[in-house]
Amino acid sequence: MPAIALALAFSGASTVHAQDRTDFFVEQLKASPVYVSDSVTRRVDDADRKALEREVKAMPVPTYLIVAPDMSVEGVYGDDRLALLRDGLGKDGVYIVSDDRGRLDVGAYGVQLPVRSHDIFMATSYDIDRDAPGMDKIRYALALVRGEPRLPRAQRAVIPPSEGGPQPTPYAGLTDRGDDDGRLSSAALGFSILGSFFVGLTLAVVGLERRYRRRRARGRRHARSTIPAEGVRAQAVDAHARLVRDLGRRKAPSERAVDLEVAAAMALERGKPIDDLGALVLARRGREALKGDERARCFFDPRHKGPVTPTRWQSDRALVEVPACDACAHAIRTNRAPESVWDGDRPYWQRDTVWARTGFGALRRDMRAALAEDRR
Repeated sequence: MPAIALALAFSGASTVHAQDRTDFFVEQLKASPVYVSDSVTRRVDDADRKALEREVKAMPVPTYLIVAPDMSVEGVYGDDRLALLRDGLGKDGVYIVSDDRGRLDVGAYGVQLPVRSHDIFMATSYDIDRDAPGMDKIRYALALVRGEPRLPRAQRAVIPPSEGGPQPTPYAGLTDRGDDDGRLSSAALGFSILGSFFVGLTLAVVGLERRYRRRRARGRRHARSTIPAEGVRAQAVDAHARLVRDLGRRKAPSERAVDLEVAAAMALERGKPIDDLGALVLARRGREALKGDERARCFFDPRHKGPVTPTRWQSDRALVEVPACDACAHAIRTNRAPESVWDGDRPYWQRDTVWARTGFGALRRDMRAALAEDRR
């Protein structure tokens, strides 16, 4: 029994309600990846539905969208209801559920998004005015899933404190204006004390979260695989030169080997240590392709030895399936961090780079095109 279903099994009547609604929406998604409830046609009409269908059809990843009255059921919220939909439909992709006012949740299963699904949720919550049409927020979420940029800060409705916005003042302006000396009334004083309590509670939670992150970071230091700048550069240059030499000896080299040679040269031109590692990997793959025995690489570090197997892994952005060597796959199974390549101060896959998006070719075959696109 899936974990979500197991959790629901103890929630009584809400389980039946949640399952009934999930089954209904799953049946709608089987017929079309976009379902707009008849109950919301006052704000999302038939023309809007057709526009959403066109957008979803053109999405770069499988996308499933539900626009319906509030789907929450007691004990089943956010990620849980998205997971229920994904389990019911049995298909990986991006799942978005929204009401007609644009209050939505986003989840990604088995696909890699340009940004985390949580960041998309936060952007739609803050960037678009709360009174704006729900369609505006839904289309904004779809644009972010496609990798389009967020609104410029000057155009956002609200800048939250986490992004440098003003700190909330829960008890500001509660003075009793009937008192000449400006003292707080008893009610206002009560709100002031209550506000102070919640501010203190928030600060305590933030402090606990920071301590947790520090402990987590310390625990993951063993999983770091650094890139010696000079050593990898020299290896990449040598591997590329060998590939060029081997190509020159063939009368009709494979197109795959030629493409990998061009991609390796493009990576070498970029000049950063992470690019040099990419060039080294691509050049080695090119020599393998020339011999007809190109092998798959580990997503976490393409230098890892041995065969790889498809492994489901929860990244910062989504639950995805990646090729992993035996050691990394075992680390994931035992809830440990795989030994990843680091780009600067973080694992490379946390960066917004061509290497993070492609896994050094583990997630995308045409690296020549990927590097060319990244130049634009």
